[in-house]
Amino acid sequence: MEKEVISSRQFTIITFLLSIGTAILIIPSSIASSSKQDAWIAASIGVVLSLLVVKLFVTLGDQTPTLNFIEANEKLLGRFFGKITVVCFLSLTLFAGGELLYFIGAFMKTEVMPETPTMAFALLFIIIIMYATYLGIENFARSAEILFPMFVLIFIFFVVSITPQIKFENIQPIMEASKTSILYSIIRFISVFSFSLVMLLMIYPASVNVQQSSKKGFFIGMLLGGFVLVTLIILSILVLGPANTASRTFPSYALAQRISIGNFLQRIEIIMAFMWIVSIFIRTFMYFYTTVVGIAQIMKLKDHRPLILPMGIIMVGLSQIVHPDIVHSNIYNDEIWPIYAFVCTILLPILLLIVAVIRNRKSLGNSTEMGHADSNEGLMTDASNAVSNQVNQTKPATMDSNQDIQTKPATMNSNQENQTNDANTDSTQDNQDNQEKIDNPVSTQDNQDKSATSNSSQVIQSEAGNATSKQDDQATPDKTSSDKKNLE
Repeated sequence: MEKEVISSRQFTIITFLLSIGTAILIIPSSIASSSKQDAWIAASIGVVLSLLVVKLFVTLGDQTPTLNFIEANEKLLGRFFGKITVVCFLSLTLFAGGELLYFIGAFMKTEVMPETPTMAFALLFIIIIMYATYLGIENFARSAEILFPMFVLIFIFFVVSITPQIKFENIQPIMEASKTSILYSIIRFISVFSFSLVMLLMIYPASVNVQQSSKKGFFIGMLLGGFVLVTLIILSILVLGPANTASRTFPSYALAQRISIGNFLQRIEIIMAFMWIVSIFIRTFMYFYTTVVGIAQIMKLKDHRPLILPMGIIMVGLSQIVHPDIVHSNIYNDEIWPIYAFVCTILLPILLLIVAVIRNRKSLGNSTEMGHADSNEGLMTDASNAVSNQVNQTKPATMDSNQDIQTKPATMNSNQENQTNDANTDSTQDNQDNQEKIDNPVSTQDNQDKSATSNSSQVIQSEAGNATSKQDDQATPDKTSSDKKNLE
């Protein structure tokens, strides 16, 4: 399949709605049962501590920027151990997806349509999830982008409408709960609120176009979702009271039933149902998408779409047997889910992060050693090139010296020939002079003087010629011609 990419804005919206999820209905009663009126303090601390959870996920995503969470397991832990951890993680996503379908059926049957079986709601909802998974993550992100403004508008309207019924004495006294109960409430809140954000590693950062903006969007979406949950917890305590909030199964839905504006605008609690359905749609899709894609990657399938229908049927069947009743669901979510989710969503990413850091350091060290080796080879290559250049430079000099040696004998021969010619010329002139002496004894002295002068000039000219021939060894023919002219 082609790689699907979403924008950083869409990723922020998905993070916001995913962090709310089922917590918008069940979390107020869960933490109010232990922390009473201080439940909002535990929720606020839980939002701050969730920043560390998001930081863990962001750091792990930066270590494996081109891989999703399933691929990172096999890449970092190896094929054998990676498959084991992936199977454990997918068991969590499959079980959690079935539980979300159970919550949908239980809520609709209890609060909206008591006569309709839960199977009908689970089946209708899973059809939407399957169709969204078939279309892909890009179309899912666009749908989340469309639902986001409606969610925000309904939430603002809900807060404004319920504000007149606030009673501040319900939140007093502050800080009355014990530290143990506060700590338990914080753990419970984080397990429902931020542990599920690990599903976003299936699309972050490999499927987000701008990683730096999506990193900020990860934190912003989580903080906005935390603000919505803390606001709902505070409103539930202020309007319903801590005891009534703890005794309700869905306190935020009961809070919406209290809205009454001028005895005219009443019974608009279905808007809270719409908000919850939107947020649980996002979370259920991420669980189902992670399960299907993870199984496809384990089985080395190029396309995950053939697995959508069988996994949808399995998840619907699982929703009917995961919890026999609401009491079993509350016990599971309070005692088992935090530990189970902590192992698969916190300890496993920490293990992957440690292995990724160690491997990256080793690869960095190996690359540094290779860089040093390459630099040494480069130095040796430069030295050998310098030596070869010197040798190449000396070769022409040697050739020039050899040429000089070869030209010198030629020059010497030409000098010897010139001297021989000079000697012959001198002997001829001597014979002529002797004859003239015999014929003209008076002019003998003058002729001797002239011959001496000419001999001296010839000696000077021959010395100059020899000097010129020594300076210009390569111009031998020109020198010979110049000597002949001097003789003439």
